Amino acid sequence: MGGGHAGIEAALACRRLECSALLVTGRCARIGEMSCNPAIGGIAKGALVREVDCLGGSMGEAADRTRLHFRMLNRSKGRSVWGPRAQVDAEAYARMQAGALAREGVTVLEDEVVALHGPVGGVDGIVCARAGAVTGAAVVLATGTFLGGRLFRGEETWAGGRFGDFSAMALESDLRARRFHVKRFKTGTSPRVLRESIRFDRMARQPGEGEYSFSFGRAGPDRGSEPCWVTRTSRDTRRVALDALDRSPLFCGKIEGKGPRYCPSFEDKAVRFAEKEEHIVFVEPMGAGSQAMYLNGLSTSLPLDAQQAMLATIPGLEEARILQPGYAVEYTLLDPEEFDACMLVRKEPKLLVAGQVCGTSGYEEAAGLGVLAGLNAGRIARGEHPVQLERSESYIGVMADDLSSRSWCEPYRLFSSRAENRMHLREENADRRMVPVAMSWGLARGEDVRRVDRLERDISRIRALLEGTRKGVAGTQLCRRPSTGRAELLGVWPELAQEDVRAVEAILLDERYSGYIDRALRRIDQRRQLESVSLESVADFSCIEEICIEAREILGRMRPRTLGEAASLAGVRPSDLDGLLLHLGRGCST
Repeated sequence: MGGGHAGIEAALACRRLECSALLVTGRCARIGEMSCNPAIGGIAKGALVREVDCLGGSMGEAADRTRLHFRMLNRSKGRSVWGPRAQVDAEAYARMQAGALAREGVTVLEDEVVALHGPVGGVDGIVCARAGAVTGAAVVLATGTFLGGRLFRGEETWAGGRFGDFSAMALESDLRARRFHVKRFKTGTSPRVLRESIRFDRMARQPGEGEYSFSFGRAGPDRGSEPCWVTRTSRDTRRVALDALDRSPLFCGKIEGKGPRYCPSFEDKAVRFAEKEEHIVFVEPMGAGSQAMYLNGLSTSLPLDAQQAMLATIPGLEEARILQPGYAVEYTLLDPEEFDACMLVRKEPKLLVAGQVCGTSGYEEAAGLGVLAGLNAGRIARGEHPVQLERSESYIGVMADDLSSRSWCEPYRLFSSRAENRMHLREENADRRMVPVAMSWGLARGEDVRRVDRLERDISRIRALLEGTRKGVAGTQLCRRPSTGRAELLGVWPELAQEDVRAVEAILLDERYSGYIDRALRRIDQRRQLESVSLESVADFSCIEEICIEAREILGRMRPRTLGEAASLAGVRPSDLDGLLLHLGRGCST
């Protein structure tokens, strides 16, 4: 159920396991639509897209073939936390995703799902408004923001999962009648404005940074590059937002669900960050030559007149014409106690979930969970046991475990800091990590298997050639320096100039991070043993500099008694647990 990023990847995963797949969506013309900003990737998210690609998913290839602009985020930091991010042509991307479904033989039905089919504990299909009952071996619920969705803009409110679409009210009622534990979250989107009404000469130009492929070896033809633009809000923008708060659904109590902490509405920023006079706004193209430009960083649900007044205070947007105003959407999702890390609903042996119905935010998170849910739906259909990914081997595993083991009070966003073994979970080695897993599950493409086999043979041969030699010892030591690049390595190992660039890079990075990875794995084992460590001696969590501000707030409010209890709290990351251990190890009692 659902033609968004989660539903697409779930259906394709089923087909890769040679199962038949039916995708039901309210409007076929909006399959794969980018309801928010037209971008794929980011910090941790870029590595996640590559993992999806290695498990047979289509998101990476669709992004590559429709790419307009690319940047590598975190480039000033270590390679393990680099975040590839691409602006894409939103319409072309959606067409690519719809084409992937057709090419792989997924049957698409345009209809509204009004209920699950079967008794409680025995769901075996769905009930559609027009087609009636449709049964199958497994069901994947990937409803995005449509489940009980309600849209807000100023004093206006109406039913819908996104602008111009319906809301799955009947299905939500059925889930509540079946006694599922549910709650409400909120998200929002920014205005789209007319390109020709923007004064780009008053903004900073942000050029792209060259070529990159999320999909290993399957990038399409270069579509050229379009720049993005950067501007900033002003003190006057904040004043306009504050003056309109009495008409804001967010501050008038109309919206009850909690929104994403790391992508707040502008009016929320104006209140929470009163000391900041300006906020950055990225002006991003919605497509190649498209007249629509997306204002990333200006998400809002204020009334239309207030949105227009805010734009008039932002350099370059003073005369901008709004094509589609920003709005908020509140929707229903399942509580984490309802599903496990295989994305299987605990009390329904044939029902799985993926995407925002699990509490995520973001296209990439939805795609990752979609692959996992689709894989396990296929395994159930084949009479096999569901499987899960370990936290130490993939970001998908980190995310699935986080979502199913903690009660989140806001939409979940993936960060590299959520992974204990983040030095190993790099975007550049995603195929080396995930293709063997895909092989064992029947998801791998033959070309991926051959490429990774070839790469691993090259790595093993180069290591064997240089192991134990004086050059090898010197080169290994050089690899472990954070600033060493390929050129410095070739100065010691000139023989490597003839070798595959990826193999040399893999050796360089494996050596550089080997110590960190070994320590991370030891800490994971130690943490399992230390879950009963008492935190009673900590009088004030707000003074612990080794943990992030969000964790200090949550720990101070919840006052967990043990490290294990702290680990179960949403917003407390593995890096925060390490910080607590460091703090306790110093014998501190602040």
